[in-house]
Amino acid sequence: MLETTFYLVRHGQIDANIERRWFGSTDAMLNASGIEQADRLCSVFKQHYADITATYSSPLLRTMRTAQGVTGDHFAPAIAHSGLREYGIGELEGLHFDVLQSQHQFFDKIAADLDYAPSGGESVNQVRDRMLAAFNELQHKHAGEQIAIVSHGAAMGVALATLLRGAAFPFDEYHMANTGVSKLVLGGKAPRLVFFNQVDHLADL
Repeated sequence: MLETTFYLVRHGQIDANIERRWFGSTDAMLNASGIEQADRLCSVFKQHYADITATYSSPLLRTMRTAQGVTGDHFAPAIAHSGLREYGIGELEGLHFDVLQSQHQFFDKIAADLDYAPSGGESVNQVRDRMLAAFNELQHKHAGEQIAIVSHGAAMGVALATLLRGAAFPFDEYHMANTGVSKLVLGGKAPRLVFFNQVDHLADL
């Protein structure tokens, strides 16, 4: 089977990233720094990854705006794909990471049970399944091509941990910085992570 190259991009900064609050399904626009980060992606992709044939994005505001930075005027606009959305945690959305652990034992619970989901939210396994389904769909749709994927830190971390290590948790070692770019190749004998979390475009920010 022909290989498909994925350029994975995490969205630009939102205020919740600075405040260390979990925004999964919660929608938020990029802050001023995030917009600057996103807009710097245009020259990166035009200069280094000019052969991409399509860009797909989580439908949330922060990812779709970041995708505009990726595509600029050089590539076709991004296509929203719901399978690429962030790990939603329902009633726990918006809480500080310390509160998630100290008051709700969230991180202990997901470590102990990958099927655990807060009320109204998802489990790690559900995130894994929809992200891998999206990757598989796009891999086959774009066999032999190079595409850009704009998504989220936790969701892509879960997908990469599963593909590369065979386990969806822990996924923090595959957590990219805001507008970090990684290159993943699928369709060969095994998934290949060619590079991870490149942020050279942010050097002077």
